[in-house]
Amino acid sequence: MLYDSFRGHLEESVKAKFKQHNFQLAVISEGLTSVYQPLDVSINKPFKDNLRKEWHEWMCKGGSGVTEEVKQSWNAISDQIIFNSFKKCSISNLLDGSEDNMVYEEIDRLIAEYEKENLEELGDNVEIVCN
Repeated sequence: MLYDSFRGHLEESVKAKFKQHNFQLAVISEGLTSVYQPLDVSINKPFKDNLRKEWHEWMCKGGSGVTEEVKQSWNAISDQIIFNSFKKCSISNLLDGSEDNMVYEEIDRLIAEYEKENLEELGDNVEIVCN
């Protein structure tokens, strides 16, 4: 199990629970989550971009009623982006190194496509503009 150095993760009770279930633990050093944590590397930006888009649409509809922006935003993140984010962080790469460079190019391409789609849907103006 690879996890960040958040204080709560480092508690002995947490470590004991993982060991009880035969997990080997590895902690990402402070300051390196932007390199080694899949959420920080590839998933958070498209998720937050989509959440912002969903929120703008909700506000344009009057901002009332049930909100499902978080669920919809998460569902918009493709399985391929999640899969590749682990590869980009070298967490699930083949040990022979054959996937190391390919993944950076692929995940960056997927995120660029995702951002382009969101920008096209939002238009050039990021202010709330309702028609």
